[in-house]
Amino acid sequence: MRKILVVVIKGSINLFVSIRFIWPLVYLYSRVIEEVRPKSGKVDNNKPTILAINPDRFRGDLEILANSKQFRLLRLPFDWQCYILALFNISEMMKKYGRDVYFNPRDNMKLIKKQYKSRKLLKIFLPSLYTRLKVDFVIGAAAHFRHDIDWGMVSNEIGTPYIVLHRESVFMSSPKGFNWYSGFMKKRNGFKGRHIIVHSEIAREVFLDSDYIASKDISVLGNLRMDEYVARVKSYNNAHFNKSSHIRKKVTLFSFVHGIGLEGLKFQHWSENHNQGFVRLFEHVHVSMARLAMQMRDVDFVIKPKWGGSWITKIETVLKDNDIDVNKIKNLSILPDTNVHNLIFESAVVCAFQSTTMLEAAIHVDKKVIVPYFDEAKYPEYEGYLQFEDCYHLFDVAHSVDEFEKLIIEGLEKPKRVDEDLLRKRYALFEKYVSSLEGDALDKYVNVINQVIKERQCV
Repeated sequence: MRKILVVVIKGSINLFVSIRFIWPLVYLYSRVIEEVRPKSGKVDNNKPTILAINPDRFRGDLEILANSKQFRLLRLPFDWQCYILALFNISEMMKKYGRDVYFNPRDNMKLIKKQYKSRKLLKIFLPSLYTRLKVDFVIGAAAHFRHDIDWGMVSNEIGTPYIVLHRESVFMSSPKGFNWYSGFMKKRNGFKGRHIIVHSEIAREVFLDSDYIASKDISVLGNLRMDEYVARVKSYNNAHFNKSSHIRKKVTLFSFVHGIGLEGLKFQHWSENHNQGFVRLFEHVHVSMARLAMQMRDVDFVIKPKWGGSWITKIETVLKDNDIDVNKIKNLSILPDTNVHNLIFESAVVCAFQSTTMLEAAIHVDKKVIVPYFDEAKYPEYEGYLQFEDCYHLFDVAHSVDEFEKLIIEGLEKPKRVDEDLLRKRYALFEKYVSSLEGDALDKYVNVINQVIKERQCV
């Protein structure tokens, strides 16, 4: 009965949209779309209005853009984005034909006709919605997000530029990660938006290598979240060297999943097969953190996963399998939601694997940055998948569990200022893969976005 009701509702809405009776749907969406307001003051009415789709993927960028007061920023809740795509049967087509075929149907006329019909309905709905909300352009957080592509493409076709602020690029920093992503994007039949902004030159090279976009339509502008961070680091590094700015010392591990950086091998985040992914490395690194916490009660140990839920469960399970109850270790915390940069500033020792947090921590004048390089990390089958491996010599590399723990203890007991030559090389690495040390990414984003809007108005 419920399925029949859903079919009737979807059919009715599709019918109403096809005959252009859409004001109830437009009104509903105009109510659920939220404004991202600046921390203080308000945005001038004459500033361009951005609509962010799939907004949870931006991780702070939306707030930075809003605080600039150069744009009026709206966010479409992801659930509601999915609802409208489902109403027009876009999600069902993706499931039926598969992503690769859906985004590059070639001569599949049956799929092409269905896509034309569903996108025609979007072309009726979106102009009315954008007119009501005065939307000037639409942004997404990555070129490959499947839920964004139809929405972005149709927006662009009706004259509302679709701009991607592409923030998924760390896996491109390994040779095989580069080749995998280039091959992946080749299957997507070209970019259907107006412009892509990437953090680094390596990301731009991947997109050009895949022929996904023309060189004139992609810009390397750095990472918005790094502007404030870079300013803080410069101030910190220029200050008098202090062995510890906190009463209690802190060690932070930026946690990783089993399949981190192995996208080309089609591994899942979490592997049930102990012969696939960084399973043993995950266990040994996290267990070492817990054991050190039990030994050094006067030091705070933090494990920072990117998200909670299953990730926390995996950490707790692997500790439990080693007879460790995380709830009994008062100085060990698992903090998925805490600010990454604050953690780096507060920590004497930072441990990371397959993550730009290695580079972010490394530009501090006094942080010991440890990379666990043992277990599966040394397996021949994963050669070419390790990110920044050619630069491991710029960090403290642990070649065993024992060395990993020894380096952590050394970083706590014998903190020292990083050699100037080493720091200079770390700066260069940060600029290559993360962002400019000039801290001017926001200014660049504002200029490029405004230029795209200007070009649209001239057409």
